[in-house]
Amino acid sequence: MITVVGLVHVEAGRLLVVRSRNKKAFYLPGGKIEPGESLVDAVRREVREELGVEIDEPSQLERYVAPAYGEGEGAMVDMTCFTAALRGTPQPTGEIAELTYVTRDEYRAHAETAPAIHEVLADLVASGQVRA
Repeated sequence: MITVVGLVHVEAGRLLVVRSRNKKAFYLPGGKIEPGESLVDAVRREVREELGVEIDEPSQLERYVAPAYGEGEGAMVDMTCFTAALRGTPQPTGEIAELTYVTRDEYRAHAETAPAIHEVLADLVASGQVRA
């Protein structure tokens, strides 16, 4: 089980996703929790490292458990998602090669996708926050 945090940030009916330099799939900004770090501290740090921006008052949204993309047979991800306003314009930094905003169908159209993100997008479409 890989325990991670992720930021759910929606603009104009699209979800912000990022792609790491060593991966083909897009996923939520976020990552693994460091020893002694709270979930909120982890999402703040990961967003700063990956997008070069700070976030305001993260609010826990949902937790998803799904197969872990690119981590081998049987690997699972336990992802706690947060929402928060961004302070500034996100830019790919550190390990991030690119970022984009997607609807559910745009995400599905990518050749490589992360299972947990499909679940996040399904919930966001059902709640009317993201376009199908």
